[in-house]
Amino acid sequence: MCGRYRRRSDKQRIAEAFEAGMGLDELYLGPDDDIAPGSIQPVVVARPGGERQIELMRWGFKTPQQLLFNARAEGVATKNFWNDSFQRRRCIVPADSFYEWSRVKSGKKPKYEFSVPGREPFGMAGLWSLWKNPKTGEREPAFAILTCEANGVMRPIHDRQPTILEPWDYLEWLSESTRPPVHLLRLPPDQEMRAKPIEQTTGATLFDSPL
Repeated sequence: MCGRYRRRSDKQRIAEAFEAGMGLDELYLGPDDDIAPGSIQPVVVARPGGERQIELMRWGFKTPQQLLFNARAEGVATKNFWNDSFQRRRCIVPADSFYEWSRVKSGKKPKYEFSVPGREPFGMAGLWSLWKNPKTGEREPAFAILTCEANGVMRPIHDRQPTILEPWDYLEWLSESTRPPVHLLRLPPDQEMRAKPIEQTTGATLFDSPL
């Protein structure tokens, strides 16, 4: 899964890494070392005509039962909740690293930071849509991060991880197509990722901005 990630890159660096227009000239976009579901974050989308743009969206879709902030890559092409977004509204979520806690039965949970050295920021595959905010009743853009089975670096810690796109796949992922790019939802090679233990904790508060 992906329940926390880190973004140290500012909007200028994100724009350069993903060849995107700023779109947020009036907004200061500072680093965030502990991004949680429910918060509003920058994502990269393609607008009509193919121009890439940085936009702010809420991480997660609030339902009566839960906040859906991850989507399993294996099911997005067939499940009704995600299918429309996978067909027409794909996005890239910039990150410099992400976090995961080792699954232990009790006591302190070791926390690990995962990065892709030389690619700061890297792009996580995402889906977005307009969603009704239950607090305001207004429709607002929201996104989810696609997850896949863990590779060899991640597997000792958790069985799922964010789907990380290769830079040469950004164009195809964001482009309109008659056949959604399922083939891009693949594991990054083990040699591209690094894992670093950073602390031990009894748990984590999951949601940053409760809806």
